[in-house]
Amino acid sequence: MTDSALLSSRSAWSWWEGRRLTYNLVLFITGWIGFGIQATAMTLWSDTPTNLAYTALWQGLIYVLYMVAANVLYLTGSVVESIIKPAPLEDYRRHAWRLGLFASVALPLIVATVFATAIGWSDSSGV
Repeated sequence: MTDSALLSSRSAWSWWEGRRLTYNLVLFITGWIGFGIQATAMTLWSDTPTNLAYTALWQGLIYVLYMVAANVLYLTGSVVESIIKPAPLEDYRRHAWRLGLFASVALPLIVATVFATAIGWSDSSGV
C-alpha cells in the first residue's frame, strides 16, 4: 500500500469515526420516538391492559440489536470510500453520511408506524 493510499484510508476512517457519536445519538433518540409511537398506539387502541415496562424492555432489546447492526453497516462508509475513491471527497462524504443517517432513522420509524397502524386496525376491525 502506498503512503498516499494509507493516508487516505486513515483519513476516511477518522472522518467517519468522528461522526459516529452523532449517528448513535440520533439513532438513540429515534428509538425513543419509535417506542413512543408504539406505546401511544397500545395505550389508545389496545383492548387489554398494556404492560409498558415489559414492552419497553422487549423493544429496547430489539433496538439495541438494530443499533449494533446499524453500526456494523456504518463501517461501510469508510470501506466504500476507500474502494471507489470519490471526487470531490468532501461532497461524497457529506452526501453518503446523510443518506446513511436518513435510512437508519427511517427504518425504525417506518416499522414503529406500521406496528402502531396494525394495532389501530386490529382494534377497529372488532367494532
